[in-house]
Amino acid sequence: MFGLAWVSRSLNHPQGKRGLISTLICLICVGILAFCVSTSHSIVLMSAMWITIFAFCSQFASLYSMSITDRPTHKFSYGLARVPVLAVFSTTTLAQLFSIFLSKESFEHLLSPDHHGAHDASAAHEHESEEVGNWPYFVGSAASSVALLLSAYALKNQPFQHVLTSATASSLQEHAADLSHAICFVIPGLSRLLLPRINSMVLLAATTTGLLMLCEHFKHDFAWADPVCCLLLSVAVFSTMWPLSTYTGMILLQTTPPHLINQIDRCVSEAQHIEGVLELRFGRYWQLDFNQLVGTVDVRVRREADEQNVLAHVTEKLSSVITVLTVQVVKDAAWSAGEVPYTNGHANSGGCSSSHDHNDHGHSHGGGGHDNHGHSHDSHDSHGHSHGGGGGGSDHGHSHGGGHSDHGHSHDGVVYH
Repeated sequence: MFGLAWVSRSLNHPQGKRGLISTLICLICVGILAFCVSTSHSIVLMSAMWITIFAFCSQFASLYSMSITDRPTHKFSYGLARVPVLAVFSTTTLAQLFSIFLSKESFEHLLSPDHHGAHDASAAHEHESEEVGNWPYFVGSAASSVALLLSAYALKNQPFQHVLTSATASSLQEHAADLSHAICFVIPGLSRLLLPRINSMVLLAATTTGLLMLCEHFKHDFAWADPVCCLLLSVAVFSTMWPLSTYTGMILLQTTPPHLINQIDRCVSEAQHIEGVLELRFGRYWQLDFNQLVGTVDVRVRREADEQNVLAHVTEKLSSVITVLTVQVVKDAAWSAGEVPYTNGHANSGGCSSSHDHNDHGHSHGGGGHDNHGHSHDSHDSHGHSHGGGGGGSDHGHSHGGGHSDHGHSHDGVVYH
């Protein structure tokens, strides 16, 4: 009972009952197609059965995601928010794997038609298929179409439906769009129906039904009809699932959504102009699930800046795009010594230093009974004092080295009376 507790949580969701019913219908469709495959022994029907299994898995993933919560745990920092992404990725990858497997089976039937038995067995198989009739193809096409349409439209705003609308267009959709433009050029009234991008599952259902009908029509005249139709259906499945797997795989790889890069850069640029902010460093932004964007950034601020004020303004700028944001405010003095620290509003490479030199004493005598005072100041705040007197006064030289202020006074050779 504990293992099925998620079912009760899913039923509490507004779409829980609808999701459970659609999942059960897809499961029934899988059973119908399995019976059709066992009756007709057709590999194209087997491909349709695997497509129906994929539809069932997508509905099951949507139903299970209704019971998932994003609350953090001691093991997972963001809860189980990425489980629906992983579920969609797994189902689309499964569909691509069975398409590759069925492609291999199709090539085996084409290259070696009797590889499963002798000619007598093949004749017996053809005789058995004639006795069964054509109903498995009609029933199988209806069951697979129902399952695919349920996976596309039964639920709203669920993981699989989000991926269908957000992923890039598949090659099947691109060809359908070209055909729709050609039709709308002849019949403009159909533009509202055909010009919007057609859902991938609708195209896949139409392709599956068309190939099953072709196989049913030509299977008695051409022995290669079944494997060729299966091969075409496998290619259609692979091309349809590839954009879905790519979209969810990029989320699992913690990449930044391409359509949000410019918006994130603009917010970061605005945050760098906040008063007290020197720079934003080590910024990392990635997509957590289908709806949440996570970001972490270190903000280097001035020593006298108000940390709480800077934190509030930076968070306000970035939270418009980033859902889960972590901001680390770092004072300027805390950065490595290889960088230029910010101290009392002055940029110093090695701090403050001063040196005093009182070791040079010179004696000079001048006439006239006047004292000669010579002052020299260089750009490093060095003060030179020279005192000369008529009575054998002494000259004192003082040197002060610093980096705080520059005095550009020169009084050398000036005589005071």
